Amino acid sequence: MSCVEKNQDNKMDLFVMVVGVSGIGDGGDKKYNYKVVAWTNEDDLRQTKIVSTNADPEFREVLHLPQNKAASFLNLDLFSVNSADTDAFFCGRANTALPMKTNANVYRKVKLENLDTSGNIVTVGYLQVYLGLETG
Repeated sequence: MSCVEKNQDNKMDLFVMVVGVSGIGDGGDKKYNYKVVAWTNEDDLRQTKIVSTNADPEFREVLHLPQNKAASFLNLDLFSVNSADTDAFFCGRANTALPMKTNANVYRKVKLENLDTSGNIVTVGYLQVYLGLETG
């Protein structure tokens, strides 16, 4: 078996470390609960644990996304949720290209975008992530 054939048989795994969000928290007295949902293929959604804060949330959580289908982008949605995670308010979506090199970590600060009341896309904050694409 040649190296090329062996590499074709290997699966790729994407490790996403959600570090935090900037530009979302208001620093007031009221605490809010946040979570991030990440995916490359919509049939494999992964979500962070809920973080409670009155400032910009920090997650420090690694999400493992097996790459069973070809993908070129990572999608991340930020939600404000109640403590039971039964009601969610969509804060914004971030998209970023997947790393081109395997076995190397890449840091990205990507725009969180949403629609304003007129239907225009606006930046509502930034999501901070480390990405690592590994052969499995």
